[in-house]
Amino acid sequence: MSWEYSENILVQKSAGDLLKDVLGWDVVYAYNKETLGEETGTIGRKSYKDIVLTRYIRKAMFELNDWLTDELCDTAVKTILSYAASDTIMQINQRKYEMLRDGIPVQYKMPNGSTEDRLVKIFNFNEPKKNYFLAVKEMKIHGDLYRRRTDIVGFVNGIPLLFIELKKQNVDVQDAYTCNYTDYLTTIPQLFHFNTFIMFSNGLEAKVGTLGSKYDFFNEWKRLKENDVGAVDLETMLRGICDKSNFMDLFENFVLYDRSGGKTAKILARNHQYLGVNEAVEAYKNRNLTDGKLGVFWHTQGSGKSYSMVFLAQKIRRKFTGSPTFVILTDRDELNKQISDTFEACGCLGSVKAKQFIASSGEDLITKLKGNPSYIFTLIHKFNKSGVEPIIPDHDIIIMSDEAHRTQNGFFADNMCALLPTASRIGFTGTPLFTYDNITERTFGGYVSVYDFKRAVEDGATVPLYYENRADMLEITNPEINDELLEAIEAADLDINQKAKVELELRKDIHILTSNDRLETIAADFVEHYSELWTTGKAMFVCVNKITAVRMYNLTMKYWKEKTKEIKKSMVNISQQEYNEMERKLNWMKSTEMAVVISQEQNEIEQFKKWDLDIKFHREKMEKRELDKEFKDADNPLRIVFVCAMWLTGFDVQCLSNIYLDKPLKAHTLMQTIARANRVYEGKSNGLIIDYAGVIKALRKALADYTATAGGTISDPTPDKDKLLARIFDLLKDITDFMKQKSFNLTALVNSEGFKKLDLVRSGANAMCASEEVKKRFEIMARELFKLFKYTGRNEVSDSQRAYKNAISAVYDLMQKKRKWSDTTDLMVTINDIISDYVSVSKSEAALTQNKRFDISKIDFERLRQEFAKQKNNNLLIKDLKDLVDERLSKMMEINPTRINYYERYQEIIEEYNAEQNKALIEKTFIDLLNFVNDLDNEEKRYAREGFENDEELAIYDLLLKNSLTPTEIKKVKKLAKILLERIKTEIEELDHWTEKEETQAAIDVLIRDTLWSELPESYDDAALSEYRQRIYEFVYTTYPAA
Repeated sequence: MSWEYSENILVQKSAGDLLKDVLGWDVVYAYNKETLGEETGTIGRKSYKDIVLTRYIRKAMFELNDWLTDELCDTAVKTILSYAASDTIMQINQRKYEMLRDGIPVQYKMPNGSTEDRLVKIFNFNEPKKNYFLAVKEMKIHGDLYRRRTDIVGFVNGIPLLFIELKKQNVDVQDAYTCNYTDYLTTIPQLFHFNTFIMFSNGLEAKVGTLGSKYDFFNEWKRLKENDVGAVDLETMLRGICDKSNFMDLFENFVLYDRSGGKTAKILARNHQYLGVNEAVEAYKNRNLTDGKLGVFWHTQGSGKSYSMVFLAQKIRRKFTGSPTFVILTDRDELNKQISDTFEACGCLGSVKAKQFIASSGEDLITKLKGNPSYIFTLIHKFNKSGVEPIIPDHDIIIMSDEAHRTQNGFFADNMCALLPTASRIGFTGTPLFTYDNITERTFGGYVSVYDFKRAVEDGATVPLYYENRADMLEITNPEINDELLEAIEAADLDINQKAKVELELRKDIHILTSNDRLETIAADFVEHYSELWTTGKAMFVCVNKITAVRMYNLTMKYWKEKTKEIKKSMVNISQQEYNEMERKLNWMKSTEMAVVISQEQNEIEQFKKWDLDIKFHREKMEKRELDKEFKDADNPLRIVFVCAMWLTGFDVQCLSNIYLDKPLKAHTLMQTIARANRVYEGKSNGLIIDYAGVIKALRKALADYTATAGGTISDPTPDKDKLLARIFDLLKDITDFMKQKSFNLTALVNSEGFKKLDLVRSGANAMCASEEVKKRFEIMARELFKLFKYTGRNEVSDSQRAYKNAISAVYDLMQKKRKWSDTTDLMVTINDIISDYVSVSKSEAALTQNKRFDISKIDFERLRQEFAKQKNNNLLIKDLKDLVDERLSKMMEINPTRINYYERYQEIIEEYNAEQNKALIEKTFIDLLNFVNDLDNEEKRYAREGFENDEELAIYDLLLKNSLTPTEIKKVKKLAKILLERIKTEIEELDHWTEKEETQAAIDVLIRDTLWSELPESYDDAALSEYRQRIYEFVYTTYPAA
């Protein structure tokens, strides 16, 4: 690549120029140009270990604190630089952040001799442009043992708040995280003691995150304004974050340390949160012009709405005079606890526990409102006193209503407005306003910020949701639920008697929904379906009522046990690879726990007894255990819950991927329920909605009712399963066309056989490695294809489509780092059971024509011979055997290239088979293949018979072997093979990408030459030594390309 397209010029220089010319930062290039010295040095460092520029800190301190003395300045600098060696890097970072934001504590001596506590300010938050912004490129930093050079470090008043790691435009951004950032954390950890912003970019893509975050939780910064289309490049991120005003605003008001779960996580507002909260702050600034209506803050479920509430409250408290009281309003106990716990965990409540701020009754709520607490957490139902004298305090009251569409109707909402006539009001919701939500709009006003489903998925704030209709599978004449039932069950305010009356009036539909045959069918299908998706995440099953939730639990337990037995029974006469995978699945099945989560009712024990059900078992589990925490824990075996109303809204489980709906829902409840599955989680590509009740009609209607005040087109959060399949088919076509553009015919690979197939896989990999750009584009499309395939059933894609996917996978795998000697259990490889079908039972013609893939190394061939004679589709079996022999030979050849004779023998068998395919020849070919496989088995075990530890040593030995060696010489060559392999691997471990540099290539070549020279038997002359040296070098170059 030419210099003008290098990382330094095209990416780093462009970033520096933008920081300097557009954003007003000073920019310094330090590598081999920096001079040390606190006063006279280039940037004021005394040594390369320093990461704080004290001369700029001192200057800022004196400018911002007119009472400061030299002695107190020295004390403040010493305080901000010091830390306890026993503290974790996160603890150090948090303590320093708090001092930088609030001030460094010192004791100021008064003229009368007394002292008072004061805070030394370092940053000017009110006038951000008066701070000194400096970006240093290529800055040397020395740790205790290691030395590193960073791409860009950004300083504000001498404090290193910004770290940017850059890559070339054709390198994956994640490399900056895995190769550089994680290394710096251990080699130069002091760089991150003060850090707030961590950016990774290749110029075209950019990610920003915080200390301690996994790469999956680094986010894009795509927009400067909420209505922008958005771009993921570095320029947009720098303009959005490194603008001086934005930078200081983000630092002061949009950083949290969340201590939930006993572990501290540093949180930086995401792009949409920052823009949305600032829109709400502007609305608060103009509250007198809007009669206190701050608007509706619609950010879709899973996009961090609770944190947005914290950011808003914290910024208003810091940036406006007075001491406002925030009333955080919910309509359910679990939501009230969840949001209050979030405020407590983020440090908003100081050292006081959240329960002290929760209103315990209507009287307690009024008492709290008459005071001036920072926060009050309450249910809307606590506004149960009418005719009470209005409370009009001197301070502001700001009502933040969570799930605003549910808290602004009826008696309690009227009482709240009458009690707090001067309060400002903002409504938070994860679902859009509907045409009938006129009360919500009348209470809060129109939208103040919108972040809808489509944009959240595009930005990676949530994962896509896919819809699968399985109501048709039930063969019910009309799977749609009538509108009357929808309205009745959706009505949340119905008491028990009203519900019973509605169910009596609509008993025909309830009977259909809860009939034994229907529930039995659904339970069996659920077990089959979810057990196929066992690697994707947890599952929630939504039932029509509480009785049905317990019935479904019992039925599922029954079929779950049967499925477990079925899997265990099937683990015979299968390959080792398939056995390992089945064993993993079996252990998962055995360990999986299920629970019913429903609210209490009076006389529930008797009510359930009438249905011959025991609710006490489930109630004890719900009361004695923290099921919510267990279900949120991805590693906890509680993987399936049966619910009917609880946990449908306001309950976030990141590892929940599958929602099974067997309850008619509509509008907000429906949209919130399906959004349970859209949370971002490591390794999770999408959520899946499985519909047994035919609710898709209600979903379409809900989206059609989407109010026009959002100012946009309807964005459906749940594309049909057809759309998932359509995306797969589009990807298959796009990849095929892309490879064709690069002069590779994927169809030829799919249709090829034998040695030609292996050759085409290699050709495909070579074509896709033509450049970094080509490689990256191919891999991105391929990875998306592989992820989506995980969510397809066996019969949802054709054999031809799966063959194309497998061909793409073969090319992709060959492009990855080679780990030929590892025993992989890659989930992308579909282990097929055709051989087990032949061994155990006779399947139908249709079943046998399915495309099969299996491992033939552990097959009972004697039994197979017997079954083979009975089958009609012998050609198909021969084809499958050939494909598998191809795969196995490919792997064996990659490990040991001297096995070419096996390919020649195999090719002869296939050529003979292709010449004339009569019945006798087909059977002969089958026998030949079986004998050939037995020989392969012996070949794979040969390394042990020859006295080696593994196949790698055998490969070196085979490459060195020649005819007419004496037993003593053979022994010496075997010893040499072990020594040479060990030396080569040790040397490669010390080299960085040895195949890319001439000097490192030469080092390996010399090592091979010297070892052969000193260790080979004397019967090897100079010419032979040169030949074998070349053989070994080529093998090592291909097999061990990197350390």
